Amino acid sequence: MKLFQWISKLLGYLIYLPNIMPLTALFKSEIFPWAFLYSLRKDTRLTTGYAVFLIYILISALLGVSGLSSILGISRAFFALVNASLIFFLLIHIKKEEYTFLCKAFEFVFAANVVLCLVQFLGLFPVFLEPVFEIFIDRFTAGIFGGGRGVAGLFAEPSYASLSIHYYFAFFMLNRRVNPKSLFGAVLIIGMILFDLFIIRSVTGLVMIFIYFVSLQKRADILRGGAVLLALVVGLIYFIGPTKNAPRSISTAYDFFKYGEYKDPQPWLLEQSGFRFVSVWAAYQYGLKHPLGSGIGNWGPASIEAMDDVGVNASAMSFFATAAGSEYMGVRPTSYAAGLMLETGVVGLFLFFIAFGPFVVRKKLYEDVHTRSLSLFFLFNIFALGSIGDPIPFIFFAFAYRNTQDE
Repeated sequence: MKLFQWISKLLGYLIYLPNIMPLTALFKSEIFPWAFLYSLRKDTRLTTGYAVFLIYILISALLGVSGLSSILGISRAFFALVNASLIFFLLIHIKKEEYTFLCKAFEFVFAANVVLCLVQFLGLFPVFLEPVFEIFIDRFTAGIFGGGRGVAGLFAEPSYASLSIHYYFAFFMLNRRVNPKSLFGAVLIIGMILFDLFIIRSVTGLVMIFIYFVSLQKRADILRGGAVLLALVVGLIYFIGPTKNAPRSISTAYDFFKYGEYKDPQPWLLEQSGFRFVSVWAAYQYGLKHPLGSGIGNWGPASIEAMDDVGVNASAMSFFATAAGSEYMGVRPTSYAAGLMLETGVVGLFLFFIAFGPFVVRKKLYEDVHTRSLSLFFLFNIFALGSIGDPIPFIFFAFAYRNTQDE
C-alpha cells in the first residue's frame, strides 16, 4: 500500500513533465504517458460524451490493425490521444487534499524548471551530468541550444518549455490569487515575459505572451491594451532585433518586417514554422474530405497525402528540403484537433466537441482573469499549436474548471 502511495505521489510530479522518459533509448516518443498512468484509478469518472469519443477512436484503431508490426504504432497513436485528455476527468473530481498536493508538486516543478533554465543559460550546469540527463530527456543539453534559441529546462526543446512555462505561470497566478494589475503582479508578468524572450527564446513564446496579455484585458480595454503591447513589441524588435545575439523570437520578427515578409506572409509562415503550419492546415483540409479520417495510427502516409493536396511544394520549406530531400515526409500535426481531423476525420472532431464542449463553454471560466488565461491557452493549443499527446493543456484547463466549481 505504501509503495502504491509513493508511486502515486511520484506521478503527481511527473504529470507536469511529459518529456521525461524512463529510458529515452527504449521509448522513442517525445511524450511519456505519465498522465495516463496517473489516471488509471477508480475515481476517474468519464462522461458519456467522452466515453463515446473513446469508443470511436478505439474502433478506428482496431480497424487499422493488420499484423503484429502495426500494433505498436497504432497503440502509440491511440494512447497519445488518451494520455492527453483522460486526466481531465480525474482532476475535476479529485478531493481537496489531493488537489492541494498537486498544487505543491506543481510549484516545485515550476521552480525547478526556472532554476535549471537559469543554470543552463549561465553555463553553470555540470557538463559531466549531461549524459545522465540525456538518458531521461531527449535532446537535453547542458547549455543553450544555439542559433538564437535558448534553453529548455526539463523539456526536450525550447518550444516545449515555452508552452509549458506559460501554463505554469498562469496557474501560479491563479493558485496564489495574484492580482495582475497590482504592482507585484505587474513585476511577475514583466519577469515572465523577459524570462521567455531572453532565456527560453522560443518563437512560440511570442504567441503565448500575446494570448496571455489579451486574456488580462476586459473587453472594453482590449484595443488600448493591444496598442500598449504593440508599442512594446515594436520597441523590442527595433532595438534588439538587429543585434548579433538577439533571441530567435525577436530576430525572426525583425526579419519579418525588414525583408517585407508581411506583404505576403504565407511563405514566411511556412518557412519559420518548420512542418507545424502546413501539417495543421493540411490535416484540417484532409478531415473535411475524409469524414472518418485515415484511421488511428495511419497519420504517416495520410499526412503526406494531405500536405501534397494543399498545393505547396515541400521544397519551399527548408525543414523538408533538409530532412527529406524536398519531399514531404510523414509528420503528425502539431495540434490535438488537427490530429483528430487527420486520423479520425470530422466525425472524431465532432465527438471531441461533444465531450469537451460543455466544459469549454462554462461562462465562469471567462469571467475570472486567471481562469480565462488558462482557457484561452487551452483553446489555442488544442486547435492551433501544441502536441497531440501533451497533457499539460488538459491538466491546467481542468484546474481552471475546478476553480470555477469551488467558488
